[in-house]
Amino acid sequence: MQIAEILGYKGVGVIALRSDTAMSEAALLLSEQAIGVAVVVDADDFMCGILSERDITRGLAQHGATVAQMRVEDLMTRDVVSCNPDCTVDDALALMRKHNIRHLPVIEEETHLIALISMRDLLDLEKEDLREAS
Repeated sequence: MQIAEILGYKGVGVIALRSDTAMSEAALLLSEQAIGVAVVVDADDFMCGILSERDITRGLAQHGATVAQMRVEDLMTRDVVSCNPDCTVDDALALMRKHNIRHLPVIEEETHLIALISMRDLLDLEKEDLREAS
């Protein structure tokens, strides 16, 4: 199965933050949206990073309460691993395991961000396949 098929069920769209957003605003957005990660975009709306709860936790450990005044670009992960819609579920899971990540941006035509898939999305799919097979 390809990622494109999952997106057919899940839908497309991404919660994004600007790189110059204050960390206090970013944390509020993650909390309000009940999500663990947001894609970070620059002024031209190109993905330049990803901000996860893990990034915020590390920032708090290193900088203490001053992290709230920092910018997203100060704590975001810059080297983002991504896949394209033609990627298979097995390959996406392998990427996530190899890089120890739980979220994978889906990029179309090398620069167009269309969705974000999570380890949970893929594992839920595997569970559903197992239920159907039994």
